[in-house]
Amino acid sequence: KEYYNDLKYLLTEYDRVTEAIIPVTAKLFEPHLQTMEIKLRPGLITLTWTSMNIDTYKSNFSSGLSKLEDMVHKMNDITESRIQKNLKSLSRAVLCNLPDSRTVALDEFVTMQEGAVRTSTTFLTSKNLEVELAVNDLFDLLRSHAVDPSVDPIDENEVAVVFRHFNSMTYQALLNCVKVSLNYVK
Repeated sequence: KEYYNDLKYLLTEYDRVTEAIIPVTAKLFEPHLQTMEIKLRPGLITLTWTSMNIDTYKSNFSSGLSKLEDMVHKMNDITESRIQKNLKSLSRAVLCNLPDSRTVALDEFVTMQEGAVRTSTTFLTSKNLEVELAVNDLFDLLRSHAVDPSVDPIDENEVAVVFRHFNSMTYQALLNCVKVSLNYVK
């Protein structure tokens, strides 16, 4: 019964960890999930309740599961804290500076906007760079964790798909920034 409860707990934990994977990055995790399935396979095929190496099997699977959980947690943290947070601030940025209480001459208005554009350009560039570095960190994190030698490494086509996804999200955030600014001027 102890083995049954331990194995049931490990499988429940495996399901919990795999459900925490963000759908955008799910394809990138396939080699790591296949590695976990290889670690799970002896329990499905060769081990019985009277086997002498059940404790080794549990330990091996548990250590693989904790590494996978750590990687999923780091990936989700990078995605939420570094990518989505920066994309939200990009999206909410205003590219112009309008006086509220007074009217201004055209020359003064142009001068104000040139200053606002310089400031906004610096801000937008830094946020864009932060998103780009975070996406590269995602890929580096995935590549840094070892997978089973019998499993194919991460497909570079999937890396390109995820990169294009975040590229598109950055474009949408900048587009929203421009729309908000134009509506503000309007």
